[in-house]
Amino acid sequence: MDRTILILDIFAQHATTKEGKIQVELAQLRYRATRLVGMRNSMSRLGGGIGTRGPGEKKLEVDRRLIRDRISQLNRELSDVKQYRQTSRELRSKGSIPIAAIVGYTNAGKSTLLNRLTSADIDNRVLEADKLFATLDPTTRNLTLPSGQQILLTDTVGFIRKLPHHLIEAFRSTLEEAKYADIILHVVDSSNPSAYKQMHVVYETLENLGVKDKPIITAFNKQDLLETDLIIKDFKADKSVKISAKQMKGLDELQEIFEEILRERKILIERVFSYQDAGKIQVIRKYGQLLEEEYQEEGIYVKAYLPKDIYNRI
Repeated sequence: MDRTILILDIFAQHATTKEGKIQVELAQLRYRATRLVGMRNSMSRLGGGIGTRGPGEKKLEVDRRLIRDRISQLNRELSDVKQYRQTSRELRSKGSIPIAAIVGYTNAGKSTLLNRLTSADIDNRVLEADKLFATLDPTTRNLTLPSGQQILLTDTVGFIRKLPHHLIEAFRSTLEEAKYADIILHVVDSSNPSAYKQMHVVYETLENLGVKDKPIITAFNKQDLLETDLIIKDFKADKSVKISAKQMKGLDELQEIFEEILRERKILIERVFSYQDAGKIQVIRKYGQLLEEEYQEEGIYVKAYLPKDIYNRI
């Protein structure tokens, strides 16, 4: 059992949804297909005469055909899943609610952070475990910031050094959640001695996926495990914050950073809406940041920050 097979085996143990199982099996079969030759050392590859074939060679051909057929079937199933995921992304983007993708090295605490930020109840919590690749399937939750602004948080599969190529290809639709997000929330296990190497792996994987020109917030997690106040920096991040997701420390500051980044992408408006247009104020509350609201004789005075697309609608 080599490193790739071990990683694939861990993925297989944690795959629970149909999509996860398809992706893992596809990666396993693709990897196995490249290793068939040489795995039949115990079988003869010499024929009984000129132009005939040995039983080993026949067995290899049968295996190749079975794997090829199964890969084709899984690709068709995965294509349907990708279409569904793409449709979901389009629906989310039409909703004008900004999306933040939570990325990071495996076991950095992404799922714990998602659960704490969204105050998920027991039934809706994403699995939290001190193990590699505990979460394979991306989960999206709604977070209401202190200003009332809503944002969607999407948890993604954890990255790892030298992530097998077959795994990246199989999980591309899942990993690409980061590509279509508005903000990247990079979670780092600051208690890990290899934190800087892990950060490099994350940025390398994001680059391979074509994720670029996105505002990045780096959350240095697991501060509760540090014995000293360790100075660690991420020079590629636009903003950074020290947190402990488990003990819910630094989460208020993280949400303020979300507000700050979202505000930079908005337009400030000051105007009076007639009482007939009161429904527009509900739209402002949901998608923007309402700063002031005053009921006057001629209408409702509003001062707020609005995303550009909502501004055009209002």
